[in-house]
Amino acid sequence: MRRIIPAGMVYAVSPTAAVIMGDSLMYVVLPVAALDFGIHEQFGLSAAFWIGLALSINRFIRLVSNALAASVYQRFGVRWPFVASIAVGALTTLAYGLGTGPVSLLVARAVWGVSYSHMRLAALLTAFEVGTSSMRGRLVGFFNSGQRLGSLIAVTVGVLLFQLTSREVTFAALAGLGLVGVIIATRVPNLRPERIRPSGGGLRSRLNLWDLAVSRLPESERGLRLRLLSISLMRFAATFAGNGLVIATVAPYLAEFADDNEKVLGGSLAVVTLAGFLVGFRWFTDLGLGVPLGHLSDRMGRRTSIAYGMIAMFTLLAFIGAVDSLVGAIVGIPLLFLAAVGVNTALDAAIGESSPDSARAAVVGRYSTWLDLGAALGPFTGFLIADLIGFRGGFLVAAALVAGAWTLYTAVTGNPFQRRAGWTNR
Repeated sequence: MRRIIPAGMVYAVSPTAAVIMGDSLMYVVLPVAALDFGIHEQFGLSAAFWIGLALSINRFIRLVSNALAASVYQRFGVRWPFVASIAVGALTTLAYGLGTGPVSLLVARAVWGVSYSHMRLAALLTAFEVGTSSMRGRLVGFFNSGQRLGSLIAVTVGVLLFQLTSREVTFAALAGLGLVGVIIATRVPNLRPERIRPSGGGLRSRLNLWDLAVSRLPESERGLRLRLLSISLMRFAATFAGNGLVIATVAPYLAEFADDNEKVLGGSLAVVTLAGFLVGFRWFTDLGLGVPLGHLSDRMGRRTSIAYGMIAMFTLLAFIGAVDSLVGAIVGIPLLFLAAVGVNTALDAAIGESSPDSARAAVVGRYSTWLDLGAALGPFTGFLIADLIGFRGGFLVAAALVAGAWTLYTAVTGNPFQRRAGWTNR
């Protein structure tokens, strides 16, 4: 096992898998049991508003906390801030079970967002420090698969426990598992990411848009900045489409094919069940294929893997949006999720490989912010687009976004199917 996945990576991933269960369970139980959490129409705002805000605020918070996590690790090292983030994450899970009302829930969800920023960055930094360049894709895939294992347990065993016992008992049990993760987290390698020292001062450097987009880098590295930005924008587009818009709108999109009884496939399968199967497939692909697809990108080369993944995503999004067919959706959506897992793993590895050692923590933190922005805007934008041009229109808009990001990347890096000296895999 150690030759395949170094022990340090296991110590970084398994605590996150343990503590992410509370967050994952919230996406299933909060919409259907809002009253149990004290969520109803309050302050003139509907219960739906509070539910939506609670399920998204953690992602919006991460737009700020990702950069905070990079600064914390650069200043204090990785181990003990990571341990603290696991402990705080477990406490937020406990708060889901004991707190009542929207204010309590929103605070817990926001704190969870800050904690997760630290967990994810610790795992990505570890992936680039404990393994060789030939296994980075595999290690990034291991992180994605590992945390999805926690999510899968939460939405199966956790849901069953919630139904058999109570909200309090369920989240207290999951918080207990998170505390076990705290113990494991103390074994994570105590990495010390390098910190960039500003070479100049003044208002101009503080307001540099490049610093906000990809992190602070030497002015001479304009080509590197463009490459990092193009990778980040592809991750934004892929997450907007595959993790945000599609997952959020798949059920109402399928409902457009339903008859009066809200059935599809000849009346044998409920829309919500079919949507659940399709979304569940995404979880299984993350869990089962993250490592193999990451290893495949190690062997093929990062740029080639990204090329195939982005082309597949664009083609499938355009196909689902253009073809008014239930069968087309049932075939296309799982293939889209499969392509998204592959391209996300390759992009996660590419951003670390393209980053200078002295700026890796900050660059990966900015990159994570692009990812979170896509995940947060995908559902919200998907429903706005649906109001204007329908759910199929959302798939077409997502396809255009993926194509635009891919076009920028090829303009910056050249033909991805040609080897280039110095950064073949990037």
